[in-house]
Amino acid sequence: MNPTGPRGLAANQRLQKTIRNQVLFTRAAKMLGRPVAWVTSGSPVEILLAAGIIPFYPENHAAICSARNMAADLSDVAEAEGYSRDLCSYFRIDRGAMVTQKTPLGRMVAPDVVLASNNICGTVQHWFSITARHFEVPFWFVDTPFTEASPSESDVAYVRDQLVELAEQAGRLGGRRVTEQRLSRVVARSREALVLWREVLATAAARPAPLTSFDAFVHMAPIVSMRGTRRAVRYYRHLLAEVSARRTSGTAAVPQERARVVWDNIAIWPAHRELKRAFKQAGVALVADTYTHAWTVEHLDPSDPFTSLARVYTDILLNHGALHRHKVLARMVREFGADGFILHSNRSCKRYSLGQLGVKRAVSDETGALGVVIEADMADPRAVSIEHLMQRLNPFFEALGGGT
Repeated sequence: MNPTGPRGLAANQRLQKTIRNQVLFTRAAKMLGRPVAWVTSGSPVEILLAAGIIPFYPENHAAICSARNMAADLSDVAEAEGYSRDLCSYFRIDRGAMVTQKTPLGRMVAPDVVLASNNICGTVQHWFSITARHFEVPFWFVDTPFTEASPSESDVAYVRDQLVELAEQAGRLGGRRVTEQRLSRVVARSREALVLWREVLATAAARPAPLTSFDAFVHMAPIVSMRGTRRAVRYYRHLLAEVSARRTSGTAAVPQERARVVWDNIAIWPAHRELKRAFKQAGVALVADTYTHAWTVEHLDPSDPFTSLARVYTDILLNHGALHRHKVLARMVREFGADGFILHSNRSCKRYSLGQLGVKRAVSDETGALGVVIEADMADPRAVSIEHLMQRLNPFFEALGGGT
């Protein structure tokens, strides 16, 4: 057993190299005349890849900007243009970067097309249409019906028709016809990466947990921005081997793990390091979260790529209501043996945060786990106070038996 655990995952260095190579690959592809698409995290990127179009993810870019302490300055630029501070911080950060060309990536590759799907929120429809106008490129949009339960067959058929049309448009732009055979190969790679990622996250059910959601929030980058590629598959094979070895050896991500909790909503990037340290000092392991698990879907089927993609991208977590989120969170509490759960009331992400008080009561009633709501923002440091967060979390930790 290793009760103290290593300083961190060895895969952290591999991740930095993987992200850097992805940025360089996107730039090289653009220089060679390959079209680049700016896409939402919930877009059916497999179709673009099958057409030879290279995707870029502004949401990932905004999170990186926040982690590099650039969020406030870039948001100021967008707000000076008249965009409200109540709007999504990811949008404001990316808007500021578009206007100033200031980015931790060196430079942003301009898109040839912009693709959005409203399965994650309604803001992206306006955000990405503004982006398309800024760069004077086409705006493609996939509409997914909001649903409380699993999507109906008519919902799936409606989205499938849109994906077939998207494939025709993408094929014309990318110069590569999107056949079912070609798309099936990309879908198979996506499915393999998703399965590997699900297995990585599942290792946290072990006691002690070999990794936490603080690790998962960082290592989710390839499953968001590189799914459908061989790079993502290779990356998660290595990561799974490492965390599996940690699980076998009893290596603890949180030394002297005394309590286990589950998280709802996006990470708080401006306070990520401070929160990770506070949880570790309290002996509280953050073993699962609804955000990173959103990329562990099971419906992808290479033998019927268009239909399965329609089902998967309609069945996104945020395309459901609070009742579904309650069921997902309660299941995680049970599967990961959690003593409690934390709901991040995220100023920027209204769809993710609405209904959380009801979810808190329902999950506590069903599982007996203790819940707490904390208020912050996923990216804007001006709406994040570590002191305020710890005023909420310290009593919660003590009630769990993992006090500081």
